Amino acid sequence: MNFLAKTIGTLTGTAIPYSFNEPRVLPICENPNSRSIWKVYDGVSDKDSTPVTIFEFDLKNPANYNYITNAKNALKKHKALSLLPGVLTVFETIENDRTLYLITERASSLAEITSEISPASAVLAIYQITTGLKFVNVEGSCLHGNLRDHNVFITDSGEWKIGGFEFAFNYKDNAIEFPALYASYPALTFQKGMIISPEFESFGSDCFRTHLKGGKSLKFDSYLLGLLSYQISHNRSPASNEVKTQYNNWSFEGIPINKLLSPNVGLRMTTEQFLGNGETSYFGTPEIVAYSKFSHISIVSLTEKLEVFKALASADISAKFLDFKVMPEIKNVFDTTTSNEGNIQTILLYLMYLIHKNSNEESKSFEIFFKPTIFKAFTLSDRAIRTILLKILPHVIENITKYEVQDKIYPNLVTGFLDTDLTIRTETLLSISYVMDKITERQLNNDLLRYLAKLQVDPNPKLRANTVVCLNKISSKMQSSTRIGVLITAFGKALKDTDYVTRLCAVRGFESSIEYFTPEVCCSKVLSSLSPALLDKSSVIREEAEKTFEIYMQKIRAEATSIKHNEEDDHIEVDVSHLSNLMDSISLENLGNSILETVSTLNTPSGTPFPESRMNSKNNLTRLQSASTENVVNKAFGVSDDFDDFDGDDGWDVDDDEIENAKPVVSKQSSFNKPKSVFGATVQKQETNIINKPSTINKKSMVLGKNKPVTKINLNLQPKVEEDDDGWGDGW
Repeated sequence: MNFLAKTIGTLTGTAIPYSFNEPRVLPICENPNSRSIWKVYDGVSDKDSTPVTIFEFDLKNPANYNYITNAKNALKKHKALSLLPGVLTVFETIENDRTLYLITERASSLAEITSEISPASAVLAIYQITTGLKFVNVEGSCLHGNLRDHNVFITDSGEWKIGGFEFAFNYKDNAIEFPALYASYPALTFQKGMIISPEFESFGSDCFRTHLKGGKSLKFDSYLLGLLSYQISHNRSPASNEVKTQYNNWSFEGIPINKLLSPNVGLRMTTEQFLGNGETSYFGTPEIVAYSKFSHISIVSLTEKLEVFKALASADISAKFLDFKVMPEIKNVFDTTTSNEGNIQTILLYLMYLIHKNSNEESKSFEIFFKPTIFKAFTLSDRAIRTILLKILPHVIENITKYEVQDKIYPNLVTGFLDTDLTIRTETLLSISYVMDKITERQLNNDLLRYLAKLQVDPNPKLRANTVVCLNKISSKMQSSTRIGVLITAFGKALKDTDYVTRLCAVRGFESSIEYFTPEVCCSKVLSSLSPALLDKSSVIREEAEKTFEIYMQKIRAEATSIKHNEEDDHIEVDVSHLSNLMDSISLENLGNSILETVSTLNTPSGTPFPESRMNSKNNLTRLQSASTENVVNKAFGVSDDFDDFDGDDGWDVDDDEIENAKPVVSKQSSFNKPKSVFGATVQKQETNIINKPSTINKKSMVLGKNKPVTKINLNLQPKVEEDDDGWGDGW
């Protein structure tokens, strides 16, 4: 469409430096039901991409012949009145032999608005239109002549402005030809069902020479203002019979609309009178007062600016006005303020947030004004600013790209972990869960984990508990290679914390992190770290720990059932049975009984307490030792009787000469009061000079298929006679 229009325009010499969208409003020449002589487009400037509204009038269309005078008059008056407050701003007018173009700021007419207007917004809208019309009537010395819903516009900045000056004229100019200008008035007004003033209904355009001569003509506009005010406040146009019979009772939020609709010209207020009477009453609301001061915001004091911003940000007014008018001014004040004395910058940040919160999703004010202010505020060291930023961050993080978070927010954000103020540290920690999806892996797995490790030993218990919660939240973003070690260490350490809330958070952290741990890790590390909580002083923590422990056990059992049967399972029970039998055979009780039985079978004369006293030779002693000890040990450790691998040695490694020269000494103690040996046998302690050197038996026993050496125990009953130097002279 744009390409075709520009191509045709170039060929015919009518091209203009703007790109057109589809027509938004069709003119009366194309749509008989239309009330406009213009074809209206939304467009964009080719020079600087500024959004505009383009009004186009086709001079060559025969159906537009009767409206050419009005179209040219509109271009002339628009250019002359454009700089007045409340008038639609004109960027450019273009005329050629074929077409007239009126280029204005981007705006939509009230007739195109389908949503209802809130009462507070309606009051402000009536005030803005009244103010604009007053400037046209008084400062511009012009009568508008056709103040209708299709000639009142709402700009992209949310302001209500006046356009459509097809019937406007300077009421001080007596040379104006009213019949020529107003010849098309009926076709565009009451023939379309619109209400006109009683004097025009009675006298036509001649009323401007008779009843509305000179300054009285302004009451023509005030009557139309009353009709428009009723439409805005009631979200519908009044019927003709309603105006004639009920107008005297019409009032809205204290605004006396009836004063504008009197059929008697003498009793009807002018726009200037209506505005002046309302300054201290119906137009004296905080929103309107703030709006009126905002028009000259650059010359008021800083304190007054704050009051204006507060009133507007909390008012029920157009979000567009706040986005594109108030927000830029707040940003300008923030940037030019050098300190946060009196929390000025803190308040400005919060007001910008309130405006953003109530703005439309399509608003660009966040990108243009609010986001740069957030980045700058993070570089400031003031704690009040940092606190409000951290409170705002969760609500705006979706509108900030991950690259902006990584480069402009995170490096300044984490400095709050080192702040000595507890509130800053806490708010910084809480904000991590909102930025963790947008920071780099290195920032999360290296920098952030180091900060969290320090916070886990913070003096404040609530901060330590929140650290555990934060670790649990960011665990899904951790590298798999470090996650297991970090979580087990951190949660295990938290279970030893003196604060019961921290310990409870650790137990719940284990519960929610089970998916990250393999069954092997659960067995080897997790359960050992979690188990101290089973005996925690708090019953709540113990119950939580039991539940969590059972969850891990279920995971372990599920894994165990999936392990396949192997060959060891076939003979493990048999091996365990053999082991049990062997252990029974070498138990202390069995070994002791075997020794007792052996000793009891010795053939010793009753007059001699020990057989040693009757030994006269080496052979007798050898036979005694062989009979009393070797057989017992062999039986205890499972050594076979036919095992013969001593190479002629007698097993004790004792010299024969020592035995021959030994002189036995008779014990002074009774044989019935002797201490028991480690095998349970009663032995007689003898004093002798014989030195016995027992040797290790080289026999071996088989335990579960493995060779195990068995040591021959020395049961010599004639110990060496020595001095009791070590203090053990207690009968051992």
